[in-house]
Amino acid sequence: MNYSDYFKRIKSGVPSGTLLFHGEEEYVKAQALKALENLIPEDFRPFNFCVLNKPAPQELSENCETLPLFSDKRVVVVNELADGIEAAKYMDVFSSHPDETLLILFFKGKLPANSSVLKYAKANDSEVLFDKLSIFECAKWCMKHASEAGVHLSQDTAQLLVRVVGTEMANLVSETDKLIDFVGPGCSVTAQDISVCIRASLDVRVFDMLDMFTYGKAGDGILALHALIDDGNEPMSVSAFLVSRFKLMLEARRGIDAGRRKNDVAASMEGNRYANERAYDAAKRFTQDELLKLIGDLSDTAFMKISGTMKEDKYLELVLLKHEWRQFPV
Repeated sequence: MNYSDYFKRIKSGVPSGTLLFHGEEEYVKAQALKALENLIPEDFRPFNFCVLNKPAPQELSENCETLPLFSDKRVVVVNELADGIEAAKYMDVFSSHPDETLLILFFKGKLPANSSVLKYAKANDSEVLFDKLSIFECAKWCMKHASEAGVHLSQDTAQLLVRVVGTEMANLVSETDKLIDFVGPGCSVTAQDISVCIRASLDVRVFDMLDMFTYGKAGDGILALHALIDDGNEPMSVSAFLVSRFKLMLEARRGIDAGRRKNDVAASMEGNRYANERAYDAAKRFTQDELLKLIGDLSDTAFMKISGTMKEDKYLELVLLKHEWRQFPV
C-alpha cells in the first residue's frame, strides 16, 4: 500500500500484524509513525509503544510477546535489523507474534528488490511504500498544514511554493511555517508573501541562473552566481553543485535523444522529482557534447584553487562566460 492507504487504514485504530515502512520520503514516513504513536493514550505510551534499534531476533521476540498494559494494542518499532544476522531468523517473529502487537519494520530509504524483508512484506500485503511526492501531493500537504494553523493556502499558491522550495517535505513544512507566522491566523498566503518570505532552494536558484544565460541575460546570470556565493555558499560547493546539475541534465539529454517522454525520464532519475523535471527542460537547450564540456571545465575548479592559478569564484565566472550559449527566446 502507499502512504495514503496507510493513513486511511489507521483512522479506525491501531491495526495488527507486521508492517514494513520504507521509501525515500523520510518526512512523511516519520509522520506516519507519529500518527500511529498518537493513537496510543499518552499516559500508557511508555508501556505500549516500544522502539528498538537493530535488535537481535530474541530481543525482538521478547518485546513482541509482551502484552499491552491498560490498552488493546502494543506497538513495537524496529529501526532496521541487526547487522550480520540472516533476515530469515526474524521471519518467525514477523508472522507469529500476538494479535495485540503491531510490529513496524522501519527502514531508512528504499529497500532493494532482492531484500528478504521486502519479499516477506509483499507476500503478506504488509508493505507501506513512501515514495517521493509529486508537486501536487506536496502542495496538498502544505495546504493541509496551513489549514490546521488557521491560514488559507490555495492550490495554485501552494504549487508555486513547491516550485520555489522544491519537493523535500521537511523543507516545505519549515517554509510553510514561516508563511503561517508571516501572514497570521485567519489570513491567506499570496504569491507576494512567498516572494518576500521564502528563499528558493539551491536547485531552483541554479536552474533559474542557467535560464538567464540561455535566454541571453548573461549579466543577470553572473549576478545570480554572486548572490549564491554572497548567501554563504562556498564557490567550491557551488561548482560541485553545478557539476551535479549538469550531470543530471546530461542524463536527461540522453533520454531526450532516445525519444523518451519527460515523465518517464524524470521518474527514472534518482533524487528530487522537481529537480529532475527542471533538468529535463534545461537539457533541451544543450547538446551532450556541450554538457560534457561544462562538466569537464567545472571539475577543474579544485585544481585552480589548489594550484593558485585563479580564485575559484573567478574561475566559475570564466567557465560560464566563455561557454557559447545558444540564445533561446524567452
